[in-house]
Amino acid sequence: MIIIGITGSIGTGKSTIASMMRILNLVVHDSDLEVKEILENNVLVKNKIKKKWPNVIFSKGNKQFINKKKLSEIVFNYPKEKVFLEGIIHPVVHERRDNFINKNKNKKFVILDVPLLYETGTDKICDYVFLACTTDIKQKARVLFRENMTEEKFNLIKKSQWPQEMKLKHNPYPITTSYGKIITFIIIIWYLIFIIFKRILKV
Repeated sequence: MIIIGITGSIGTGKSTIASMMRILNLVVHDSDLEVKEILENNVLVKNKIKKKWPNVIFSKGNKQFINKKKLSEIVFNYPKEKVFLEGIIHPVVHERRDNFINKNKNKKFVILDVPLLYETGTDKICDYVFLACTTDIKQKARVLFRENMTEEKFNLIKKSQWPQEMKLKHNPYPITTSYGKIITFIIIIWYLIFIIFKRILKV
């Protein structure tokens, strides 16, 4: 089994790369989707969040929901609060990720789609890391095109992530997403073929 981590700052094309991995019929664990599911359905996590920030919880019928807009405003404006929230959610995500890896241990490749791969130390369990890259101009344009996104929020999110230069120092396999999906797809396939041959030749 070869574990490949996919990462990249917001708007650099990480999700596009992960989608292309699925097109190649590779199994992908999506940390963002896990966090979304946990916030929506994990009662223990909800109770911990309610205890810390009661104003972000609202009820509808017999079910409690998290106001994600309010929660994101808190954690992106107050770094200590962000660390506290990560301490609640990350252990659950990591447990689910480890179960996913164990479930797919007979696969040739297992892909981990993790926005904060380096920031959380997840790169240490990866054999290789694919880093999504693009220009600052394209990154900003992509992110600000998203619904409910502001320049202020974009800057806060970007500030919470390692800059691309710091990630490149860890020698990932960079994948540019600046020149269209076909070029990106070709780079991905080239890297996968290279990794297979590298393993065969044990270079």
